[in-house]
Amino acid sequence: ASMLETLGATNEQHVGYARKIISGVDNMTRLVNTLLDLGRVEAGVGLQLERLPLVDVVEQTIATLQLFAVQKNIDLTVTTPRNTQPLLEADKLLFQQAIYNLVENAIKYTPRGGQVAVRLHIAGGDMLFEVRDSGIGIDPNDQPRLFEKFYRGTQREAREQKGSGLGLAIVKTVAEHHHGKVWLESQLGKGSTFFFQMPLRQNETKPSH
Repeated sequence: ASMLETLGATNEQHVGYARKIISGVDNMTRLVNTLLDLGRVEAGVGLQLERLPLVDVVEQTIATLQLFAVQKNIDLTVTTPRNTQPLLEADKLLFQQAIYNLVENAIKYTPRGGQVAVRLHIAGGDMLFEVRDSGIGIDPNDQPRLFEKFYRGTQREAREQKGSGLGLAIVKTVAEHHHGKVWLESQLGKGSTFFFQMPLRQNETKPSH
């Protein structure tokens, strides 16, 4: 499909069809990769724990979303602990995916010209990652199911956004496999705040029974 435009014998309609094919393949590829990531975490296979410079990892991950925010004219701010570099014991790729998903969702569901504020707290032996947006908010009926796989909100504004319904399921699974948790607070039309909490050291936390 990507080579059709180079043949020279295609018209504008053919080019449009080819681009739709490429877009569809890209979407399927992302979905398959997301399912593989989710399955790996759920199975507890290959969890690569290392001690990460928490502030640097968070800031670097969110920096990759700055262009997305600029394109929507959204003010994306990040507040992290100053003059300190706490170490977080986690699987780096999975942790980055979780915080990326939370911030990307906030930008996605916030109208143009809105705000997304990210704050990283250290409380005792825990890390608390907080994402607050001025977006469309979440219907109270949707909130209990929001972290389920493939679940998408019933609001028209939410369904207009592209997505697989797996982003928040991955966040929840990553949190739980690091002995943490995720939750939210939201009001319709007044935005949402998502919280992602996990211990800084995995060996200091015993799995719950």
